[in-house]
Order: sequence, then structure tokens, then C-alpha cells
Amino acid sequence: MGRNFLMTSLMFLGCCVAVAQDANPEKPLFFSVEEALVSDKKATQLNLRDQFLFVVPNNLQQLKDLEFLNLMKNNLEGLDNEIYTLKKLEVLVYRQNSVKYLSKDIKRLSKLKKLDLATNKLSLLPDEMGKLTQLQYLYLSLNTIVALPETIGYCKDLLSLELDNNQLSYLPNSISELKKLKVLNLSNNQFYELEKGWFVLPELKELKMEYNQLCSLPNDIHELKKLEALLLNHNSIEKLPETMVKMKNLSFLSLANNNLRQLPQNLGELSKLRTLILTGNPIDNEEKARITTELTNCKIYF
Repeated sequence: MGRNFLMTSLMFLGCCVAVAQDANPEKPLFFSVEEALVSDKKATQLNLRDQFLFVVPNNLQQLKDLEFLNLMKNNLEGLDNEIYTLKKLEVLVYRQNSVKYLSKDIKRLSKLKKLDLATNKLSLLPDEMGKLTQLQYLYLSLNTIVALPETIGYCKDLLSLELDNNQLSYLPNSISELKKLKVLNLSNNQFYELEKGWFVLPELKELKMEYNQLCSLPNDIHELKKLEALLLNHNSIEKLPETMVKMKNLSFLSLANNNLRQLPQNLGELSKLRTLILTGNPIDNEEKARITTELTNCKIYF
């Protein structure tokens, strides 16, 4: 069971990372600036990952048509000025570097659709992030971010926001403006509660809040009407609201390692629930039997 549980969690946590790193296979991909400059094909994609770079090549700014740039796993401490000249850039992968801050010039990359800054040393983001109005995927996992700017609400095209493994204890009120958001990952932070503004995210399908400080869930959680996956492992939750059975699209619910002794009544109303993980909770045999009886089409792990 442990291996299956791990594989399921990895599936949810890792699915978006590949999207951010992959170039378009239908367009040529170059592996050095020099190669791109001498090619007779238009250079729109450049992969400079794992090249031990401390600075971006000076001649990078000559590649005016770049749409995709991967600088993953180098030694870069910031976004060099050459990058801000790439007006057509749509995908920027800066994962696993040593970036400590973003300058206000980030607003110049107004065409960005995917920005991957995971595994860096960021603690704050500039207000100018709100100028990235075409942004769809934002990866900020494994930093030391303590707060998001209120302007994040201007990024109205966001589909996925990955913020796990930071130092967040709240989100700005403007998060409620992200009406297209489908994935919100807040695992491994310092949240004590789910905030009301999150319940007006009409398209949210996945909410991940593992390894936080949650003790309860609000009654309004059922307002996330399209939610399909809810991961709440390793919190301190003692009771679930009875309204949870109204979450008609929920198919994956993981509550491992909490303090639950019982679940809401009428669990059978969760007709689409196919996986329920309850390992590490003090649930007695009588309650286990009731849960199993009510969820006949669901794989349950006690």
C-alpha cells in the first residue's frame, strides 16, 4: 500500500513540472547561443540547462525571436539584463539556480505564459509580477517566499500556481480574482486555515495543502464545486464539515496522518470519489466499517 500511496502522490505533485520544462517538439531546439546564431532556421527555442553558467551569455540578446529559454540547473543569482530584452519570450525555465530576488524589469517579459522559478532562494516577489497578464503557469516551489504581492490578482489567466515548500501563512485577497485557476499547491507551508477568498475559485480542480498546521476545514469548502483532488496529509485536522459530501466532483481525497476519528455522515453522496486515503488516523473499526459500507465504489486506505 505504501508504494501505491507514494506513486499516487508523486503523480499529482509532478505532473506540472514536465509541462514547464518541455520545449515544443515541432520547432528546432538549440543548445548554445552560437549554434542558434549561425543556423539558417529561426531560433525560437534555446536550452542552456546544466552548463555551469554564472552569467547569461552576452550575445543572448541577439536572439530576438526566442519564445522558449531553459536555464535550469546553473549557478545564476538573478535574471540578467539580457533576458529582459527577449520581448517574445513565452516560456522561461529558471529552476534550480540561486536567484535571491526579481527586479522590477520582470514586467518587460509581458508575453510570458510559463515562468518556472522553483528551487531558488526567493523570499519576496515584486509588485510588477502583476504585469504578466498572459501568465498561465507559475512555479515557485522550494523557495523561502513569505508573501505574494497583492498584484498577483492581475494575472487573471493563471491556470496553475505552485507554491509548495515556502514560508507562506496567508495569501493576498486578490487570489480570488484568479477565476481560471485549476491547480493550487500550498503544501509544506505555515497555513493554519483555508481562507474564504479561495472558495470563489470556480475552476479549481486540485488543492494541495499537505504538511501545514490545519486543525479544521470551513463549512464553505463545498463551494469549490469543480474540485476533483484534495490533498491534506500531515495536518492536525480533527473533524471534517458535514458539507463536504456536497463536493460532487471530488474523486481523490487524501487525509493521511491527521487526528480524525470519524468522517461526515452520508458519504455515499460523494458519488465520484474513487480514492480515499486515511492512514495514520485514530479511526476505530466500527467507523471504518461504516465508511467502507457507504463508499462502495471507492478504494479506501486505512
